Amino acid sequence: MTNFLLHILIVLFPLVMANSLHMVIVKRGYFSQLAIPIWQKGFGANKTIRGFLFLPVVNALILAMLDLTFNLSVHEPILLGLALGIAYLLSELPNSYLKRRFGIAPGGQHDQHKLLFATFDKIDSAFGVALTYYLLGYADLKNASLLFVFNILIHISVAKVLVALKIKKSF
Repeated sequence: MTNFLLHILIVLFPLVMANSLHMVIVKRGYFSQLAIPIWQKGFGANKTIRGFLFLPVVNALILAMLDLTFNLSVHEPILLGLALGIAYLLSELPNSYLKRRFGIAPGGQHDQHKLLFATFDKIDSAFGVALTYYLLGYADLKNASLLFVFNILIHISVAKVLVALKIKKSF
């Protein structure tokens, strides 16, 4: 396996799986007692305690299982999985905050700046995850940059599939 494919397996596969499972959890209303917004006025109703608990933990477990199954030799897979899950979530918050300031409803789009906010929606978490992975020393700048670009493409593709399957409401 090439070095870059290993980065994809370590970073993107667990995040895609954890996020997709989270979308199913949200759609079916599981753990609804934890669907408490972390700051509704600032980030909207969709950024919840449930997401901040579920995503990092499930991401960490998936990465740990991958590491054990495929002998990836990831240094501290549980901690890395938690860190990447948290980085994913935290890097979405500035965009959510800006959208609330512009009066955009959670999950909604800006009427005049659709492309700008759609772009932010797809690159914010990709940037946060790639930067965290780089800063933790798991990838050099070249691989982190490639991971960022590939993550955007995966994010767009997965979002379209989830909308088509009616798991996610909007692209």
